[in-house]
Amino acid sequence: MPFEAGVAIAAVFIIAAIIVDWPRALAGLALGAICRFLPYATLVVPIGIITIAAAGEYLYPMIGRTVEPTLGSFALGVFSVAGTASSLYITIRNLKDRL
Repeated sequence: MPFEAGVAIAAVFIIAAIIVDWPRALAGLALGAICRFLPYATLVVPIGIITIAAAGEYLYPMIGRTVEPTLGSFALGVFSVAGTASSLYITIRNLKDRL
């Protein structure tokens, strides 16, 4: 797949994730940017995705965003964090390989 098509798909996933759940999406962007500099990022990204989504489930009731943690909200959180973190990480990695 051409690099430009991959960037377009990544941009669509990032925008969709921000629309669905912007706090966890921003945390996912930070995770994707930080993982770019880690030696075992292919292991850290999935672990970070699950951790951020789970942390959001328990922080949201404390700040009044939701009433209680639910599996559906966790699934949306996983989509939101994964859509941003993995898209940004893979796009940066592919850009480095292209240059």
